[in-house]
Amino acid sequence: MFFTQGIHDTTVDDIASAAEVSKGTVYLYFQNKETILAVLLQEGLETLAKVLEEAFGSAETIPAPMRLRRLAQAYFDYFHSNPHYYRLLIQFERKKFQESIDPDLYEQTLLRSTRGLTYVVRALEQGVSEGDFFVQDPKREASVLWAMLHGVYVVLGHPLRREMLAADLESLYGSAVDLAIRGLSAPVFDQTGRGN
Repeated sequence: MFFTQGIHDTTVDDIASAAEVSKGTVYLYFQNKETILAVLLQEGLETLAKVLEEAFGSAETIPAPMRLRRLAQAYFDYFHSNPHYYRLLIQFERKKFQESIDPDLYEQTLLRSTRGLTYVVRALEQGVSEGDFFVQDPKREASVLWAMLHGVYVVLGHPLRREMLAADLESLYGSAVDLAIRGLSAPVFDQTGRGN
């Protein structure tokens, strides 16, 4: 129901009707609609984390830039293949969501949502140690990279914006990854112009 009607337009009555159970039965298992959303989000995020773990390839000897490209491609492929999870992630209002569910469930959802990012941090740390990347704060840079790629996906996910930019999602996403890797590979300069 969330996937077809959207989060805001779906009621517990709708969910009960689709599941062919009473509304009371739904409430036996879930405190409210947001709790159901949390479970779905965790399911999608857990799958994404496994996809990213596989792309990271801990057992493989891979240069950091290639590892980063593999992670970016895995992120793209996952959401391209599972657009319903992507829509769920960008639709929910965090404040209302946080206030509506059990604090432990919220923390679990938050932890799962950041788990995938740890692979990007590890790839950046590898790149720094091998001299491929010039990064002062891998966690911050991983967040910036994720925000940039997420932004490309959001902007080009809309048909009108795609037409305005005269670009297809896959090629622009690939260009964003190229730009990010070139930027990470450049020496970092401070405000005086000295390289670090």
